Amino acid sequence: MGIARERYLQALDLFSAEARASADRLGLPTSCSEWSIADVVRHVTGVQADHAGAALLGRERTEQDALAEHRSVTTASSDWESVEAWETLAVQLRTAAHDAAEEAFASLPLPTLDMALHAWDIRWGAVRVGLAANLEFPAELLEWMEEYRERADESAIRGPGIFEPAIEPPADATRSERFAAWTGRQPRVAYVPMRDHAATPSSADAASAMPSASSA
Repeated sequence: MGIARERYLQALDLFSAEARASADRLGLPTSCSEWSIADVVRHVTGVQADHAGAALLGRERTEQDALAEHRSVTTASSDWESVEAWETLAVQLRTAAHDAAEEAFASLPLPTLDMALHAWDIRWGAVRVGLAANLEFPAELLEWMEEYRERADESAIRGPGIFEPAIEPPADATRSERFAAWTGRQPRVAYVPMRDHAATPSSADAASAMPSASSA
């Protein structure tokens, strides 16, 4: 099995595991500013539908088509529906990844990294309320991520929608925590009791639950 394929599948399985483990706390905040766990799941579903959908599922779409599909999976829906949508897509991508030629993964380094980092973001929500410890990336995937960091163009990756300025990690930070800090994520998070941060629905979930004008 090719190296790029292996790391894509590792990131896919890592994100899927974190999304599934958080199914009972989808409204909790993540390390992504203003995004709940469900919001992160929606985002990753949209990114993978766009990029991996084209590379692995043969979806030949115009830019307008891709934008429309991205909006369809990231707009208001229930939090439960966001996980279901991800699981459906993940099965399709996992199957296609096993069958695809290695060349198909040439355009997927960033989508691969995106899944891995957002798995960290989801785990952050559980860490913050004392339900888990920080995520440690799989060794082979982390090694590739560190190589990416060494090659990265700092002027291109720092900015809105990409990475915030790097944060100085604690002296005893793990390799995974150091990588998260490099991307602008806080490598450690203070514990906040669950009773003060109940798993409330995300903003999108709340919006989908509101009665429409026709049913009011």
